[in-house]
Amino acid sequence: MFTDVARRGHRTRTRPRSVAAVTLLTFHGLRSFVRSPVAAFFTVGLPVVFLVLLAGLFGNEVVASRDGVSLAQSLTPALAVFGAAQAAFCLLAAETARLRENGVFKRLRAAPVAPWTLLAGRLGTSTVIAVGAAVLVFAVGVACYGVDVAWRGLPAAVVTLVVGVAAFAALGLAVVSLVPGATAVQALTNGLLITLAFVSDVFLVGARMPESFDRLGWVLPLRHFAAAMFDATNLTAPGSGFRSGSLLVLAAWGVAGGVVAVRRFSWESPNHPAPRPAVAASRRPAALHREVTGHPSLPATLGAQVGYAWRGLRRDGSAVFFALIFPVILLALFPVLTAPPGAARTAAAAALLPGMATYGLAVTVYSVIPSGIAQARERRALARLAATPMAFWAYVTGRVVVGLAAPAATALALSTVAVAGFGVRVDLTRLPTLTLVFMVAGSCFAALGFAVLAMARRVQTVIAVTLGSLLSLSFISDVFVVGAAMPDVLEVTASLLPLEHAAHAMATAFTAGGGFPTVDVLVLLAWTAGGLLLARRIHWVAD
Repeated sequence: MFTDVARRGHRTRTRPRSVAAVTLLTFHGLRSFVRSPVAAFFTVGLPVVFLVLLAGLFGNEVVASRDGVSLAQSLTPALAVFGAAQAAFCLLAAETARLRENGVFKRLRAAPVAPWTLLAGRLGTSTVIAVGAAVLVFAVGVACYGVDVAWRGLPAAVVTLVVGVAAFAALGLAVVSLVPGATAVQALTNGLLITLAFVSDVFLVGARMPESFDRLGWVLPLRHFAAAMFDATNLTAPGSGFRSGSLLVLAAWGVAGGVVAVRRFSWESPNHPAPRPAVAASRRPAALHREVTGHPSLPATLGAQVGYAWRGLRRDGSAVFFALIFPVILLALFPVLTAPPGAARTAAAAALLPGMATYGLAVTVYSVIPSGIAQARERRALARLAATPMAFWAYVTGRVVVGLAAPAATALALSTVAVAGFGVRVDLTRLPTLTLVFMVAGSCFAALGFAVLAMARRVQTVIAVTLGSLLSLSFISDVFVVGAAMPDVLEVTASLLPLEHAAHAMATAFTAGGGFPTVDVLVLLAWTAGGLLLARRIHWVAD
């Protein structure tokens, strides 16, 4: 009897401790999320930016496939679902993989806190963020665009959000259990979700897709999540708003992801490097002597910096995704989803190709390269570099060279997709003009990136400013939306900024007989000069 009482007392004492631990870890996760502008922007801010831009441009249009509902009315639940899935799928998977790769789960085995409490805390954090992202999108839609919400469907909306978040969280943990590296997990989850959004009535609401894409969308979970949320909040939906078929599909995906996660999840990183054997002392002095006393030549120094910058860029999953994978995905999907087969689809691909090449160039030299330098500055790597004989210009040159070489590879991949996939003709006689435009635009974006680096001290601020401004301007600068009629204020704003001129110059360079984009190049050179003036104030050493 005493044993039974002791056991019941033990359960009574430990259960609140577990709940308190999960609550505390959830709170710490939320505080860390708030302190990370990049994560906050892409999880919460990006769906709102998409809603503001798309609803502002096309919000009054009527979606025929949605019984005459306006585009803003359809976009709001779709982007709310996208924000929730971004938190439950991408953010949870990336953070869990990072904690595992950093050995946090492994170290917890020696602590009195069970590893599952940390995982539960991450689940709690992602759930709170997912709900907050969805609520914020609806709040913006209702307040700014007159979106009507069927309050009678509130129970259905809550159930849909719970089932959808649980399903995508399970799928995110399944990805973590199957993919070893944190960088690969981050790139894969973001790539999958954004790709799904184009075939799931999220970014292209009511678009006429090929039958194969339409069927694929109804097999995958994101479209069911968006459809269930639309029915739950739509005033014209019959009944209580519950879409039982979509909820069952979501639950099935969640169960499948949960089974994979339970069976395959590892608390330790599979690709954790094994300790290297110690080098014999007799073999080290000569190598160290050569390394310390050697004076490498200028080409060797620049080659080493280029190689170092290239390895860093290649290991950055977010950079690889946004600079290479994302524009290629857009070019491969947009013409298929928005134009019928034949000449119209070829024309759509040809119109989109210059914008995607411009985007790949801008995101690399304007955001990725300055962010990497800001990170090195924040970690005081540049301060240690100042104590060496190597000049800063060699360090910066290596990164600029990689910043131009990587988007050149992206442009080549985009051209290959356009030519092989859609029959677009590229005039090779335009290559000198294209090269010159590419160099001028790259220099402009690099100068502006260094200007942001001079004004912003923290790496998170640099990333948020560069990526946030670039993604927002891409909608009004003939990059993501080509040739659309926009409000006068947006057209004037875009005409004053360099992104639209870079896209127009690139389009002229790609066009056979298009001449030389003199005005666009002059505007880019003027912005380059302004960026270089501001970049002179860069603090290479962190305060």
